[in-house]
Amino acid sequence: MSSEPSRRLPRAFWKQWWASAVSNLGDGINFVALPLLAFSLTDDERLLSLTTFAILFPWLVFALPIGVIVDRFDRRGLMIGANVMRLGLFGFIALAATTEALSIWVLLAVMLVIGSCEVVFDSTAQAFIPSIVAVPDLPRANGYLFAVEVVLGGMVGIAIGAVLFQVDPGVPFGVNALTFAVAAVLIAGIRATRSTRARRDHRGMGSSIAVGLRWLRAEPLLRTLAVLLAITNLGMMLGQGIFVKYAAVELGVTGTGFGLLLTTSAVGAALGGVIGHRVLRRFGTAAAIIVPYLVFGAGQLVFVFAPVVWLIAVTGFATGVAITTWNVVTISLRQQMIPAELFGRVNSVYRWVGTGASAFGALAGGQIAYYTDLRMPYLVAGVITLAALAAGTIPLIRGISRMERTEGASSVSLRR
Repeated sequence: MSSEPSRRLPRAFWKQWWASAVSNLGDGINFVALPLLAFSLTDDERLLSLTTFAILFPWLVFALPIGVIVDRFDRRGLMIGANVMRLGLFGFIALAATTEALSIWVLLAVMLVIGSCEVVFDSTAQAFIPSIVAVPDLPRANGYLFAVEVVLGGMVGIAIGAVLFQVDPGVPFGVNALTFAVAAVLIAGIRATRSTRARRDHRGMGSSIAVGLRWLRAEPLLRTLAVLLAITNLGMMLGQGIFVKYAAVELGVTGTGFGLLLTTSAVGAALGGVIGHRVLRRFGTAAAIIVPYLVFGAGQLVFVFAPVVWLIAVTGFATGVAITTWNVVTISLRQQMIPAELFGRVNSVYRWVGTGASAFGALAGGQIAYYTDLRMPYLVAGVITLAALAAGTIPLIRGISRMERTEGASSVSLRR
């Protein structure tokens, strides 16, 4: 990654930042309110995990074709459309929850559609940033986006969501709907400074997707990162879908206390967003990827062997720092290495692997907990994550070294 001095980030980026801030506040409210709402409808671990699965499953179905769409159509318009759709869907949940007309099955169906909107928005947003931010500033820009995501989406949003849910189950979802309306208006005011749309491509959807698959398969570093991402996402999501019940049964934490417990992870993630690009510059790409991955695996084992509230909170904080640092580094790598005209397709393949694994993790975690106990998903997660790190460290270091040599050679050539 480049170590050139950072310039002032452009005004277009800050408009995107404010849109992200507003919508992430709503996401944070939803993050605590959704599991609480699901838990009020059922205590079956399998159904609770399906709530998370429903949000993630659309990545398996739509992530690859969405990558083609992102490269062919106006990215700003796609983001606005996705937010307008989520405005209506969360408004429906708010009304149904307030009138007690909601069942767990209806909630799951609506979350499937919301998850589909998230596929569109998230895939487009990552592809949109390089059109408004220069390459040397991508780590810093991504860090600021992650920081606001976890400060408002984590600390502030979670605290507000926990309180609003106690007022009325529908209120937090109504507030979330309004945040998407505001975000859509803000995004409408952004003008990209560089075009990232692909040249006119008359190939079919399958052929276009294959371009992204071949590109990622041929790039050793990003291919290794995609595999590592898939395994850690699978592991971490084994426990995510049943965490609301784990907190209630193993820790004795519910309601507002549950929201506060989630906030500790958000505080760590906020710190990671601020320091992520500094960690990258100070310790290098390899350390900034490997150390967070070690935290991912070791942190899962704390849930198994030390289910104490304060220790789980500390673990959540450390994991939050690690997650955001990992994301800042790896997303910036993708934005730097993938050609702009191919970014939507290649990035969609990468995220399809990672988020698809998350969906299966959430589904499997509920089954494991139902047939064994609430700690077993975390044990499985820790073991497979640490095993993946052991197997992937050498290929990862080799890939990073190769990338840095290539980058150095290009710099020398340009100077000449």
